[in-house]
Amino acid sequence: MIQKTTKYFLLSVLCLITWTSLAAANNNDKEESQAQIKKSIESNLKKIIYFDSIKNVDSLDFYLEIGERLCEKTKLSRTEKSDLHYSVGQIYSLVGSGYYRKNELAEALIFFEKAVNIFHLLDIKNELARSLNNLAIIYLKIGNQTKALKYLHRSTSIFIDTKDSIATALGYNSIAKIYRDQVDLPRTQEYLDKALYIARKLNNSDVLSSVLNSTAGLKKELGDVEGALSMYSEALSFAKNAENEMKSALILNNLGVIHKEMGELEEAKAYFERAYKISIDNNSTFGKVFTLINLADYYYLSQNYFKALEFSKQAFEISEHTANNEGKYKSVLLLIKISEEQKDWERTAFYQKILIKYNEKNEKQIIEQISNQETIRYKLEKDKIISNNKEVQAQLNSEKEMQRLNFYYIILVMIFIVLITFSLIIYSRLRSSREANKNITKQSEERKLLLQEVHHRVKNNFQIVSSMLRLQSYNFDNEILRQNFEEAVNRINAMAIVRDVIYRQEKFSDIDSKTYLEKLVKNLHRSGDSRILIAIESEEIPFKIETLINLGIALNELITNSFKHAFNDTIFQPKISISLKTIDHKTYELIYKDNGIGINQDDYKSSFGMELIETIISNFDGEVTFAPEMNWNTLIKITFTED
Repeated sequence: MIQKTTKYFLLSVLCLITWTSLAAANNNDKEESQAQIKKSIESNLKKIIYFDSIKNVDSLDFYLEIGERLCEKTKLSRTEKSDLHYSVGQIYSLVGSGYYRKNELAEALIFFEKAVNIFHLLDIKNELARSLNNLAIIYLKIGNQTKALKYLHRSTSIFIDTKDSIATALGYNSIAKIYRDQVDLPRTQEYLDKALYIARKLNNSDVLSSVLNSTAGLKKELGDVEGALSMYSEALSFAKNAENEMKSALILNNLGVIHKEMGELEEAKAYFERAYKISIDNNSTFGKVFTLINLADYYYLSQNYFKALEFSKQAFEISEHTANNEGKYKSVLLLIKISEEQKDWERTAFYQKILIKYNEKNEKQIIEQISNQETIRYKLEKDKIISNNKEVQAQLNSEKEMQRLNFYYIILVMIFIVLITFSLIIYSRLRSSREANKNITKQSEERKLLLQEVHHRVKNNFQIVSSMLRLQSYNFDNEILRQNFEEAVNRINAMAIVRDVIYRQEKFSDIDSKTYLEKLVKNLHRSGDSRILIAIESEEIPFKIETLINLGIALNELITNSFKHAFNDTIFQPKISISLKTIDHKTYELIYKDNGIGINQDDYKSSFGMELIETIISNFDGEVTFAPEMNWNTLIKITFTED
């Protein structure tokens, strides 16, 4: 019962270990999978940054697509921060830039929003502000000034927190431009003043030129022409210091426009020509278009219609070639004015048709822009819904995982309790078993001691009887009588040997016959002729003690007889063969053979030894037969049974 309980206990322990190992393996697999994803994302990010730096657009787009897929598969914690979050945020920002480059503004917005969320979680302010700024640029491009202002305010406030004065000044400048487009001039003035204050403290020429140019434009709009000229001149000086030629060209055009509006046409022309030269030197088509339009307007006002027409046509052709809609619109208006002054009605009609088409196209573009805004809004809302669904699904999966883990923990606790209970039961039973075994061992030792004492006394009794008979034989003058006494002594000694072999066994029930015969023959062989070879061929048959004792006495008679009478000097190699086997259920056969001189069956059957053997065997329902065969002059077959 204890062994059975122990087996169940060990099986339970094995199951517990297996379950724990599987759980640990599952966790290890998850950790390895996350580590592999992190490694892939970091490797992909390095490739994106490299191909972006060398402007290899094809390779850049390829790795941006891979990066997008990797990031979408990555499950990021909403609460825990890690290096993986930062890498994913960078990839989202770069993917957004890639979509912006391809003018896929909805997708660009989605990925910049994702970058904003990650950088906000990580509290990496510079990256967060940059992503917010990118969102503002896209919303401004699609005409959503409200959203653009919202993100510009957020990014600028971060620049203030991080004490990034340059970015703060430029942020204020961008906010002021939107308020100016909305004709909110007081707020425009407010943010330009803030930008100019920071720019003057920085004394950064590039920033100062941008802010002064914007401030000069506001002053012009407010009617402060002198103030505007002063600031444009100062802005031009700083642009030159910053070696920003295209900004210088822009400011020169602005100065020329003021002088043109003031009627100072030659001064205006000088500024326009300087701006045009810079645009040509820098191969700026945008700069060339607007400078050509300004020059054409100058020639129109100077009534040099030929030159005005020439420059207007150049501006129109470049605008059409570069898809510069604003330049195309302004140049067409100017061409219509010039054609009307020249009374060239055919040309006027031609450009008016272009203007009508432009207006129609512009209306379509406005409608498309509104449609695009709705499409973008729809995509953003859809992406938010998908993201929310993913979050809900992730939360549900997390809850399921927690429930599963709790279930496992409950099972683990129950198994632990059962194991503890089993352990206590087994310990109690083992303790009882040890006590019982101790008592059994003690009793067994006592029995062994008792048996040893009995065996010792029996052995002493055999020796006493043997000695008394031998002493008694010395008093006889009759040789035959003395020999009979000597044979009796030998038989008693043989019986002592048989018992000695039996009682030297470790167990006394079902003793192995083969081992017993080998030990018995070995003891008998010591007192016989050492030349005689004795071969034993026996099955391992378990016999009772009584059977083996009687079998040993019979075998002793046979071996002793062979030692005394079977062999003489004519026998070159004396041999004895003993075999014991099972011939039927509980029926056995002992065959004794020697290659001696043979025996007279009649004389031998009438001898005391043979009578003793037959008497012993008859107790086992057996019989003794003689059947000599080739090379064996003596062969005695004994069959017997054992209940």
